[in-house]
Amino acid sequence: MAQPNSQAPRNHAGNGQKKRREHPTDAKNDSHKRAKTDHRAKQRDARTLSAQTSSKAFRNGELDVDKFVKSREYEIRALEEGMARSKKALTTRAFQHVPKELRRRTASHNVKRVPKRLQPRAKREMIEDNTPTVTARKRKPTRHMRLRLETAKQLRALGTQKKRSEETKKKRDGEKSVHGSQSVSSNAPGRGQPSLHTRISKVKKVVPAFPPLAKAKFRKRQIHKTWLPTHMFHAKRARMTEPKDPLWRFAIPLTPTAKSYRPTHRAANDRGAVAWDASYMSTIGLEGQQRSIVGMLKGLGVGSYHPNLWQANGEKWRNGTRVWEGFAFEREAPHRPVAPVTVIWCVPDNKLAEAENRQRKAFVRVHPSAFWQIWEELVRLAKVIKPQASVQDLRFEIGSIEITGPAATEALQAALWPTSKQDSPDAKGFQSVERLWTALDSLVNPDMLPPDVLLGFEVQDPRLHHPPRKVVPRASEYEQDQLLELLASWPFDAAQRPPTIFDRRTRLAASSSLPSQKAINRRKSLAPPGEYPAPSSKDPRIPILLYRTSERSHSRSTCSLLLPWKCVQAVWYSLMYCPLSTGGQPRFGGLDERRQLAFEIQQPWFPADFPGTEAGWQWEMNERKKREGEWKRRPKSKRINWQSVDTGSGRKGEVGTGWACDWEKLMSEPSSEANLSGKTARDAETRAGTLQPADMMHLPGLQARTVLVGQIRFHEDGNAQRTLVTVRIKLLTRGVPQTCARIYRLPSAKGSSQLRRRWLTLHPREQATRRRGPKNGLPKLPKDAPDHLVQRRLAQSLLNPPQVGHNDYPGSPGEEDLIGFVTTGNYNLGEGQGTGIGSIVLSKVLKDVSDNEKDSNLCIVRNSGDSAGRLAIWEVA
Repeated sequence: MAQPNSQAPRNHAGNGQKKRREHPTDAKNDSHKRAKTDHRAKQRDARTLSAQTSSKAFRNGELDVDKFVKSREYEIRALEEGMARSKKALTTRAFQHVPKELRRRTASHNVKRVPKRLQPRAKREMIEDNTPTVTARKRKPTRHMRLRLETAKQLRALGTQKKRSEETKKKRDGEKSVHGSQSVSSNAPGRGQPSLHTRISKVKKVVPAFPPLAKAKFRKRQIHKTWLPTHMFHAKRARMTEPKDPLWRFAIPLTPTAKSYRPTHRAANDRGAVAWDASYMSTIGLEGQQRSIVGMLKGLGVGSYHPNLWQANGEKWRNGTRVWEGFAFEREAPHRPVAPVTVIWCVPDNKLAEAENRQRKAFVRVHPSAFWQIWEELVRLAKVIKPQASVQDLRFEIGSIEITGPAATEALQAALWPTSKQDSPDAKGFQSVERLWTALDSLVNPDMLPPDVLLGFEVQDPRLHHPPRKVVPRASEYEQDQLLELLASWPFDAAQRPPTIFDRRTRLAASSSLPSQKAINRRKSLAPPGEYPAPSSKDPRIPILLYRTSERSHSRSTCSLLLPWKCVQAVWYSLMYCPLSTGGQPRFGGLDERRQLAFEIQQPWFPADFPGTEAGWQWEMNERKKREGEWKRRPKSKRINWQSVDTGSGRKGEVGTGWACDWEKLMSEPSSEANLSGKTARDAETRAGTLQPADMMHLPGLQARTVLVGQIRFHEDGNAQRTLVTVRIKLLTRGVPQTCARIYRLPSAKGSSQLRRRWLTLHPREQATRRRGPKNGLPKLPKDAPDHLVQRRLAQSLLNPPQVGHNDYPGSPGEEDLIGFVTTGNYNLGEGQGTGIGSIVLSKVLKDVSDNEKDSNLCIVRNSGDSAGRLAIWEVA
């Protein structure tokens, strides 16, 4: 007799038994078996609604209203309860409620990595599902590390005890001196303490500034670099520069850790705002008579190619109500361009004095990569100018924040609270900028402001109004008309008070009088519920300077905010947590986002897109080393063999170094075919480490346009052969140009006329002509044409125009037609196609453009390492 728990036969499938062996079901093994759970049962139970029949509501064909209503009431309650159960029975986890840009492929098991509002739910879900959690965020200290931590703890305790004893001793000595001096005790204000007036140290003329002294626990980390005021904010949320490889001696955020490429594009163009801590930008202060400062600015080449700047058109700029942006040049010949600068004049305090002799102040802001060049030029000019003017290094006294996007003014309105609101001009006739800033609360877009407008006023400590509240714009028609009238008239160009940020005493007073966060919290706790603390006369008055700059040939505006270095952090946090009317909060960006937005509007970014300057060349050399390191780290099977690259027409070998914009190769004489094919990697590495080619310089866009149209004659001397012009590249066909791509001009009609015609057939206008004319531009066949001709004509129509990779596709021109390189290239979200920013040698295209030759601005772009080129068009940036 078979036992009830015996196993069934294994291989008797014909008897209706399963082929697989059944799992034993005895009591011994039943404890190890895990019951199969029905994952759908919970959802089915939650979505099942109770109902009640309505038959009892009908009696003898009549409706009993009371019973009918009660039955419907039961069903409605059951529906509400079912909705609540169904909501709780959803399969979404707490980690799935994280914002989309913060999600990862796998959810973290650390509860502390989700927002605080979701942490209790995530912890409960992990306990219910028996998910292993992470209990410790830091690694457990080793034996040696534990000894070091204990020693550090004891040292901190000894230091605190010593500091406390010194404070007690000072207090006793102070009491003895106060009681011993009757004059001090009798004349002392307040609590009987003597009033001490500290002397503000004088500014050391023509001495570079040193970074501010960091806290003791962070001092070792800033030996070879300087932290921005918002370093702690960015270090937790962004990828920073390498600790041992800072950028321009600053620890600069490169890009947020969250996905930000497309969100940055949307925030800057459609809805929202993007902000940057631009405190690494260098500020130089000029002070002296107006004629001296004008002479120094002219010595830098300010207005060299803007002749109306020093005439009537630049009057608003010289009066301190506008800003000017342009290139600065070296003082001595050949007057090489140095970098783009921003010049800001202070409003003259005494307008009755003679314009040339009155004392004036001005700021010159420049990129940190070109600071020392501008600094040395200004120091030389200050020594030779008569009367002399002072030059001050304000790099670590003045910080800055830049914000762009449709909601930029909304975020600034929520973060910046003016210290006073005056309704009428003061005794000197100056208008109140605070009143103007309050009236601009309905401004929904900074593009409505006048271009290059400048506002200077004082604001309250933003921490008193943190977290900021949403700005409610004025919606009445009368208030909107007032805003439009104010923007049209703009009365503050006529009379405006000098901004206090130009006064060093005011800057230092604002920085030194900032209360601690604990004091701010105490005041906020004493305020009534839902209200901010009342302003006090002892509150710091933070001087700021706000100006708007518009990108050339584009409607996007950027608001730049200048303020004391130590006040940047307080304003930054208010900007980052400002609720916008369009939803969300302003985003923060890094260096990559600045390049991205500049690339989307086809504007060159300094210094990467200006290889003709010293700062641009240094950037190119650093990028070469990075790209070379990436190439060498790849296995040999994955590397590009530069010697075997087919560049067209049977030529082998990449032109120049493959991972670099090889300007040395372009500036030298074209090599022969044998040298091209026999070039080795060692030669490329040697050339990559050379210095900047002699006499290579950048030509600004405004001057380049005048040269190309023939208004200025450009001499064909040695310098002309090495003059670079920054251009925009737009592909006429498919494709995406990449950095280090080669730019060729069209082959000449005399030398390679056939190759030129083959490239011109790819132009979109040629395709349009063919569509308007005979089909595919081919002659019409007779009706009685043989079948083989019809088939051939069909094949020709399908293969026309030739595609990349086919034998009929034209090859790239030779090295003699190489005119430049692409310094920045990618797919452009703003244009919806691949575009690029590059530089070309002016002398190689000047003759064709000056002769008004057709298609003189057409070019061929070939990515480094590729064999096929793309037809494109260039224009001066």
